[in-house]
Amino acid sequence: MLAGRAKFVAAVVAVLACVGGLLTATTKPAAAQTPRVQVQLDSLTPYATNSTKTLRITGRVTNTGDIPLSTVNAMLWFDGSPLTNRDQLNAAAAETPGERLGTRLDEPWSLVDEVAPTLRPRATAKFTLNVPMSRIGFHAAGVYVVGVDIRATSPDSQMRETWRARSFLPYVPSGTKMTPVEVAFVLPVVDRPRLVEGDVLQGATGVNDAGETPSLSEFAPNGRLSELIDLGAKHDLSFAVDPALLDEARRMSDGFTTSAGTRINSAATTDVRNWLNRARGVLGAGDTLMLPYADPDLPALQRYRLSDRFTQAVQAADQTSDQFHAAGTLAWPGSGYADAGTLETIAVSKARTVLLSQNALPGLPRDGSSPVASLATPEGAVTALVSDPTLTAGGPAGQTSPASIQQRFLSETALLAMQQNPDSDPPTSDLRRVVATLPRTWDPGPSGETLFNTVESTSWLRSLSVSALLSQAPTAYGGPLRPSTADRKAELDPDVVDHLRQLSATSTTLLDMLAEPQRSRPGLDRGFLRGASTAWRQNPTEAIALIDTMDERVQQAITRVEVVPPRLVTLSSQSGRFPVTIWNRGTEPALVRLEVRPSDPSALKIAPIEPIRVDRNRKATVSVTAETSTGGAVQMEARLTTRSGTAFGPTQSFPVRVTGYGQVGWVVIWIGLGLILLAAGTRIFKRIRGAMSGQKADTETGTDTARPADPNAPAGSGGAPARAPRAGPDPEPTSEATTEPSAEGTAEPKAASNGHVTPSEQPGTSEQPGEPGGHDTPPGPPDHDMTKAKR
Repeated sequence: MLAGRAKFVAAVVAVLACVGGLLTATTKPAAAQTPRVQVQLDSLTPYATNSTKTLRITGRVTNTGDIPLSTVNAMLWFDGSPLTNRDQLNAAAAETPGERLGTRLDEPWSLVDEVAPTLRPRATAKFTLNVPMSRIGFHAAGVYVVGVDIRATSPDSQMRETWRARSFLPYVPSGTKMTPVEVAFVLPVVDRPRLVEGDVLQGATGVNDAGETPSLSEFAPNGRLSELIDLGAKHDLSFAVDPALLDEARRMSDGFTTSAGTRINSAATTDVRNWLNRARGVLGAGDTLMLPYADPDLPALQRYRLSDRFTQAVQAADQTSDQFHAAGTLAWPGSGYADAGTLETIAVSKARTVLLSQNALPGLPRDGSSPVASLATPEGAVTALVSDPTLTAGGPAGQTSPASIQQRFLSETALLAMQQNPDSDPPTSDLRRVVATLPRTWDPGPSGETLFNTVESTSWLRSLSVSALLSQAPTAYGGPLRPSTADRKAELDPDVVDHLRQLSATSTTLLDMLAEPQRSRPGLDRGFLRGASTAWRQNPTEAIALIDTMDERVQQAITRVEVVPPRLVTLSSQSGRFPVTIWNRGTEPALVRLEVRPSDPSALKIAPIEPIRVDRNRKATVSVTAETSTGGAVQMEARLTTRSGTAFGPTQSFPVRVTGYGQVGWVVIWIGLGLILLAAGTRIFKRIRGAMSGQKADTETGTDTARPADPNAPAGSGGAPARAPRAGPDPEPTSEATTEPSAEGTAEPKAASNGHVTPSEQPGTSEQPGEPGGHDTPPGPPDHDMTKAKR
């Protein structure tokens, strides 16, 4: 009894424990979500001097998390210790905001910007800080790290959380010795290629569509491409232009068709025409260098043994340079790194000038004394325009906003201008010259104008053109070439290269089947280069889409040349000829080979066929000679190949029937002709002998019988002569095939006998020498005088 009660109590306790566990699990609070915030600086006081009264910073804060934030405030932060050389500045640029200790100005509260009482998820709010320089207290010349702290409270915590953004501020008090720094800006005018062929561009609708890059709005007055041209013209910058962009703009200007088949009329491309006209004037009058066509990824081409394509890109760029009066062609391998093989490829291409990163030449001084260097290669020297990547690197922590780029540029050049030459006694300063290259994808926006206005108003900066810089004597460089792991990883994706190889193979087949390949080769080569553009480093999917579209178009051009077989061929003897038609529906003349072979090689032999030319939108008929030793039906296959033997297009089948009656028929004909001739000869012989017997009888009796002369008989004949047999041999019998034409078309008036174009053969008869005509008059009854004589 007690044992049963104990079991019951234990069971109740177990059930209650389970229910308690379920209740505990049900009422357990959800895990707290982590707030996420993005802070961006939009503008900053460019630099400060003794006369600067206020430091102004503007920017935006965005709640990128899923929970709202409350009491969002912005406060100025700074480090009071100056950076006095470029190495210190580079180290600070690599820091993450929060690593460096500094001062946050949150008192008095008037210095704090109350951004928003509540910032909901994915919402953005702007902030502005205006702090008196007297509150900061900079004391020595140099570059100071400044920034903004954003503080807010999340619903799951009563603690204030902080998010940071940092930048740099040059401080140049009066009396600071500054050496002017001459800067040559390289302004890239490039974009992702989208031309397929002709006036066909990759995309769906063409107007602000995700399937086409860029949209037509980029050519508009406020678009990126228009701002680049206007900015360079206003501030005398040096352009580095992709000829492929100019080519595409020209093809788009009068309207174009997207690869999806949508037609964009000329009314929608007015901005493109205006941009192209503006670019012609600005580029022709300014300092312009052409990049190789489509700005191909040269390090990737070198790595995958496709470097011969680079020479084609340079040749296309040279042609565009002549049209736009450019100063020459500038090779730009990736982000400015090149090994010895890459430099040799550039020398072979005759480009001769290459844009390299200062980091790629570690043995070159970084004091602004060597902006141009000469590098020796087995194919000759190459002139390197040495760009300092730190000038436009932005930062800290990789920030690349226009404000970050501006402040990094001013800080680098300020420290370079403050730098003295320690080798002289007393130390002196020399002229500094540097090259600043803006990113390929740089969008100037409103901040671009601010940047160059600031450069022109900064006391230690001077503008210089690239052409003027290249005119100076280069520094001979024989040091090492440093590779870049980051640049190597950024090269074209291997899948892109595989698709490029397929496009190259298809293009080779098309060129091999054309009668005039030199007319189509430049367009196909440029299509390959568009697929190998450096612009595709970060967009492999779009690159493959463009390459596949171009490959499909080339394959369509190949299939426009096809073979049209006959329906049925009948050979009346063991050898003969039959026609096969080749139809060229393409826009270029073709020079192809026709291969005709039986399914059973022992049943039928085909004589060799020479290559045949077929003009565009034309047909040509090839006369194929066949020979067999057996009769019956043979299945034939006909296909086309290029001159080098690469097959293309579908294989066409048709039957050939060999009757075997031809030789027997000709034997019967010969025997019949022989019998007819024998019979005719016998009859003629009898008539001649009879006539001769009559004449002999008259002579023996001495009677000259007078008979009226036959007006149709020849002179000296006593009667009508017998008709002589026709002279000359009969024509030799030949065998021709009887064919039924194919439903695809009719044969041309000219045929090719085993590849040789000949006139169509017409049946005819052999003409023989004519025989004199006459009447076969039988001898008449003897006259009365003859009867009397006999009696």
